[in-house]
Amino acid sequence: MSYEIKLEEIEFHAFHGVYDYEQQAGNTFVLDLSVRFSLSRLPLHDNIEEAPDYQMLYHIAAEEMKVSSKLLETVALSIHKKVWKAFPDASHVRVSIKKLNPPIGNPCKASAVVLESDESF
Repeated sequence: MSYEIKLEEIEFHAFHGVYDYEQQAGNTFVLDLSVRFSLSRLPLHDNIEEAPDYQMLYHIAAEEMKVSSKLLETVALSIHKKVWKAFPDASHVRVSIKKLNPPIGNPCKASAVVLESDESF
């Protein structure tokens, strides 16, 4: 058995993309993060000290979203690695990044990259 903490639909204005104008003007990105733990990690008391730190999870994402990258895969991998480092007792990490209105030539709500694994790499 396990339990999971999630941060869903965090919006960032960031400067990721292949084209120069994407790295200059930026775009809106939507990020989902989830970290799964063994049920033994579940806080048994109403004590914040026993719970995984949601703010740490957010700060990892926010800091990595500030680093301009051409590929969403690069951003997702960096976040993924840092989450594993911050939560070494995790059993699963999932990072999903969407770029709203990507410049692909036709209307498109979002492009996305999802990276998830049961181990750090």
